[in-house]
Parts: sequence; structure tokens; C-alpha cells
Amino acid sequence: MKTKKIALAVVLISLFCWLAIPVVMAQKPPLPSNVIPDGLGYNIHFTDARPGEMEMLADSGATIIRMDFGWNGTEREKGIYDFSAFERLTDSLEKHNIRPLYILDYSNRHYDEGLSPYSDEGRAAFAKWAAAAAVHFKDRGIIWEMYNEPNIRFWRPEPKSDDYIKLALETGKAIREAAPNELYIGPATSEIDMDFLEQCFQGGLLEYWDAVSVHPYRQKGPETAIPEYAKLRWLIDKYAPEGKHIPILSAEWGYSSAWGNYNDDIQGKMLPRQWMVNLACDVPISIWYDWHDDGRDPKEPEHHFGTTNFEYHRDRTPVYDPKPSYIAAKTFSETFKGFQFNKRIDCGNPDVYLFLFSKGKEHRLALWTTSKEQQEFLSLSRIIPFEPGTTFQIIDHLGQEIVKNYDLWDDPEIDLEQAIYSDAPIYVIPENNDSNLNTVAEYLSLPMALYLTESKCKELNDLLLEQDWDGIAAPQLQWERFRLPEPTPCGFFHQKMAVHSTRPIIVRPSWGENKWFFGIDNPSGDAFSGSLVINDSEGNTSFRIVDLKEGETHKTVPFPLVRMDVKFHVNLYGSETHDDDNTISVFPLFPNNSGQLSFALFDDFSKYDAASFAETWQVLPDGDNKVGSEQSVELTGEKLAKVTYKFEDGWKFVRLAPKKAMPIEGQPKSMTVSFNADGSGNRIGMRFADSKGQTFQPKNEPMTREGRQYVTFDLTGKDTSHWGGPNDGVVHYPIRFDSIIIDGTRKACGPFSVEFASPVLVYGE
Repeated sequence: MKTKKIALAVVLISLFCWLAIPVVMAQKPPLPSNVIPDGLGYNIHFTDARPGEMEMLADSGATIIRMDFGWNGTEREKGIYDFSAFERLTDSLEKHNIRPLYILDYSNRHYDEGLSPYSDEGRAAFAKWAAAAAVHFKDRGIIWEMYNEPNIRFWRPEPKSDDYIKLALETGKAIREAAPNELYIGPATSEIDMDFLEQCFQGGLLEYWDAVSVHPYRQKGPETAIPEYAKLRWLIDKYAPEGKHIPILSAEWGYSSAWGNYNDDIQGKMLPRQWMVNLACDVPISIWYDWHDDGRDPKEPEHHFGTTNFEYHRDRTPVYDPKPSYIAAKTFSETFKGFQFNKRIDCGNPDVYLFLFSKGKEHRLALWTTSKEQQEFLSLSRIIPFEPGTTFQIIDHLGQEIVKNYDLWDDPEIDLEQAIYSDAPIYVIPENNDSNLNTVAEYLSLPMALYLTESKCKELNDLLLEQDWDGIAAPQLQWERFRLPEPTPCGFFHQKMAVHSTRPIIVRPSWGENKWFFGIDNPSGDAFSGSLVINDSEGNTSFRIVDLKEGETHKTVPFPLVRMDVKFHVNLYGSETHDDDNTISVFPLFPNNSGQLSFALFDDFSKYDAASFAETWQVLPDGDNKVGSEQSVELTGEKLAKVTYKFEDGWKFVRLAPKKAMPIEGQPKSMTVSFNADGSGNRIGMRFADSKGQTFQPKNEPMTREGRQYVTFDLTGKDTSHWGGPNDGVVHYPIRFDSIIIDGTRKACGPFSVEFASPVLVYGE
């Protein structure tokens, strides 16, 4: 009997082990880690590499590629799949330790007239094909991406989020049923399209996706993506299934050498900055677009996203001529191999980026600036917390040595200013172990930007309380400092975190009818109770209660006690009440998120009568001279500038402009314009010019509804297109106002009328 029990136990144990093996093996492969160069790579456009091409790819440090896995090319006969080309590509990539990210796209001539799938039959066929591909390449670590940029023209005949969501859901269900342990991601949006992304999340796609992929294209620096990643992180956490962490992936993003104001050298600076920003924002995959240039036309931007030139040289090594971006990728991958992003060290200048990377107790730093203006020189000893006796080497982003055996404490006469204050990263490599850097590395790393919810606030405060630190956390968690052991030259180690409210209250000023008005925008629609407080330059204080009911997103608050000719400061105070009766402070968030601001009127329309207004202001047609328009401007009884316009089909806009130049006093951060909108969908814009003849046009905003609307235009050059003069993107003061713009949609419209109040200048402290 005992023998039978033992035998039964052995059988049960064997059965358990046999059953357990698939459980262990059936786990999903992990996404790339944040250890460099894991997750760094390129978009390619081939299934069969040319001789020497794959070796050159791998030599740059690439560990991942992204490639279209086209439906039309792999299902040429209805219901018959041919994956042979991708078998060859996958085999070749595996030999070089490169991982594939394949895009399930686009359409198939056998279904839905060759358009993006929209019918039940088309969706079922696409999902069946995608599941078959996932099964065919099962257990090879492939990342399957759902479509490519469905929010723009790649979804034919035109983007339609509902159709994309239906297709992605059906495809997700099919892959999960047929190959549950394959990685499935999406939606690969062009730019970080928050509206489209949120619709996908509301549609339930986070139930199936293992990561959210975006393409953060822009012609500004990569650092401008930081707040967008933070907002996307908040949206994902808001809609994700409970307990499921869903990473953000940068699945396609590049800079063309042929864009205006770009060239090969600038592109080479952008690549490592982009990869480092992604790593700092906990984005583990960075796919650079493109591997090599796609053509020779010097004026065609699409031909010049590559890291190498277009020409292929079969009989030499390397087979492509490297551009600076290729050398920069190779330098970064080799310099930081095995390292992970640790934290950003604040230098007291928001334009200077100092990133710490760590591998155990080994540390390296990257340093660059986003400013194009001359800056006050700061010595390295004031921004890098080295201890006495530490020497280091500095190389540039292309691997060229700038200095070696450099000792901060000896302070040799080496001019590093040009290297330190450059938009090209430099890499600082300590040549011996530094205990101060160890201390800094071990300290809590704050996110560089955070959309603050109650749970995030509590989580962060709990983490800070656990730290052994001597310093302070600012009331708005904007920054913190940590005292380092003496005799560190800088004394304090700083981190800075930009904090954004998930329930912002936005205040915009306007002047009219001999009184100030403040437009209060409440995008979340949550109830709010607080007060608007004004302190003018003559020492007077006044306030108004601001009560917003649930669902109230707009309100106008008059301030008759403040004179038009007096500069003043304004702050908003209040609280948000949550369901569990906890309250957190509402930040005094204004359009540029800078807290207390100063306002001044630019031009007072109330001082004019009809005749003097007509002598001072005019409305001008602009755009295509062949496109017809009608336009006029008059001063209303309420002292508003009323522009009436009518456009024919085509590119047309009108400009409300002064007849004589109007200078702008000082260095304002922005200009706010309030107006009675016509709800046409046409856009309100603005232009200004600097002292060197450079014209700037900030981002415009559509008139989505009728009634009072506010728009704030950036005057610092950070969020503007520009042309003329030096065309360097730097605002050279003094500046002058050019015009307010009503820009059409290229479709015939009108007649419409828009009534503008006097523009207001916004100055920061």
C-alpha cells in the first residue's frame, strides 16, 4: 500500500511538473529594457538586406528595427498567406541580435475596395491574417503593431477613429485567442494625438495592448515632448485595466536634414537628444526614422531622414556613407552601453539638461542646452557634484575627445564654455569612483513632468518621506533640493519636476467696455470654488469669488475696479474636492503654467471713434492671390473690432493689422486676444516681427463654437513658425505687432463676422 502511495505521488508530481512547464514557457516575452542600447533602433524599408547592410546596422548599436508587415503583399491570393520574405528578414535579424517590430498594415485589394478595412468582412479578414502571422512567428520575440498612423492619411479614404477601434479590437481578440503570448501594441499615431489616443482607450483597446506606441514628430527640440509624455502617461493610467502597467513606446520619430533650418549636423545632434529624452521619460523603445536616406533630391524632406546617405557601395566597408546622426547613434550606444537613465540634475537654468546615467556604482553624464542665446557661463564644478580628486574625460556626441584627466578642483585653464553651452550633447566620463555621484544616484529619481492626481500626489509624498534627505519640497512639488556631503563645490543637488494639474483652471485677461474681464476656462468641467486676486502697481488689492458648477467649463469674471492704464498681477486661489473628502491645492495655472503673471493692455480700442479707428487699423487679404475674398473691418458700439469676411475655395486668410508699426514694450511671454467667435472652424492666429526682420507666427486655434472665446499666443519663439531675417528662431528684442489672422480651411465660407477685443500682453515674473 505504501509503495502504491509513493508511486501515485510520483505520478502526481510528474503530472504537475509536466503541466507546469507550459505555464513557465507560456509567458510573454518582455519588452526591451531601459538598459542601453536595448530598444534603440531604426525604421527600415526592406526584407532582404544588401550585403554589408545588416552588419552596419548592428555596428551602430541597433537592437530593434521597425518594418511594415504589409497585408496586401502577404495575402496576394484571397485566404492564402505568404510570409516567406519576413521569414528571411527575421532570420537575418536574429543572426545580428536585432529584434523585429512588425507593423500590421494597411489594406488589401481583395477587401473593401482596397481601402482601410471598414466592413465586417474586411475586419474579419484582417484579423484572421494578423492572427495567422502571429502564430507563424510565435515565440520569436516579435512585437506586433496595430497599423501605422491611422489618425492621418494612412487610413484611407480619411481617418475615422471608430473604424480603427473596431478593427484593432477584432484583431486584438484574434491574436489573443490564437497566440495569447505574443506582444500586441498600438496605435502608432502621427504625433502624440491625445484626442485620438483617448478615443482608443475609451474604446477598450488597452485591454489588449501591451504598450501604447506614438510617433512624436516635431520640428522643435525633443525636449518639448516631455510634458506630452506626462499627459499621455496620465491618460493611460486613467483608462488601463486595474493592475495593468502599459508602457509608452516611441515607435517612429526622426528629423529630416532637408527641413527648413535643418541640415546633417543638426540632425546628428537631435538623435542622441531624442533617445535620451525618451529614456528619461521611461520610454523603452526609440525607433529613429529612418535607417538610410530614401533619395537624392536635396529639397525633398522625405529623402533625408536617414542616418546614412542614399548611395550604396557594394565593394567597400561601410556600404553606406555615414551621416553625423549615424556616428552620434554609434557613439551614444557605445559610451552608455549597459547604463540606465538615473535622473536629471537641475542646473538652475531650465534650458540646460544634465542627465545622470548609472551602471551599479559607475556613472556617466550627458550635458546640453536647448537655448540658442548666449548664456552666462557656469563652471562644471557648480553643476556637477564631483568630490575632490575625481578626474574625468569629456567627449562630444560624435566621439571626439574634448579633454581628459580633467580635475574640477585643480581648475586648469581649459575653455569648456563652447562645449558646455552647446545644443550638441557632451558626455562626461569619470575616470574613478566618486562617492558623491553614488549618493546622488541612490537618491529617489523624480519624473521630469507629472500630471498630478490625488493618488500620484500621495504616492510621491510617501516616497519623499521615506528618503533620508536634508532639503525641501516646494508646495507645488515643482522642485526639491538635497544637501550633499561637504566639501562638494555645489553644496546642493537639485532635481526639478514640472507639475501639471489634471483639473487646470486657465485664466485669460481681456479689456472692453471700460473694464477688465477674465475668461475662466475649466476644461475638466469639475466644480471649483476659489477667488481671483489682483494686486496692481499702485498697491491696490481687489478680488472676485469664482464659483464653477459641475459641468461649467467657461465663465467670464468682470473686474471694474482695476484701471486700464495700470499694470497688475493676478493669482487664482482655490481647492479641488474629491469624492473621499480629501483636498489638494489648485495651482495658479495660467496659459503658460507659470503662476503669477503681470498684464498690460497693448492697444485700447475704446479710445477710438469710427473715424480714428479706420485711420489706425485695416483688414488685408492674404494667401493665394488667385483665390477671391471679401473683407471689411469696423468699430462696434461696444468698442470691438468687427471683421467681416467671405472666402472662396482655396488658400485664403485675412489680417487685422495696424496701418503704422506698433512696437511691443518689454519682453512679454504671450498675448491674449478675446473675441466673439463665429463657430466656423476657421482659425485665429497672430504674427509679430523682431528687430532683425524675422517674422514669427505662433500656433493658431480654431473657432469651434460661437460666443466669447480666448486665445493666447506665445511671444517667446518656443511655439512658433518663423521666417525672414536670420531665420534662427531666436526672438531679438524689441518686437513689434504685425497682425491678428483669420485663417480659412481652404473651403468656401461666409460671410462671417468676428469681433475682437483689445489685445492684452502677458509678462512673466
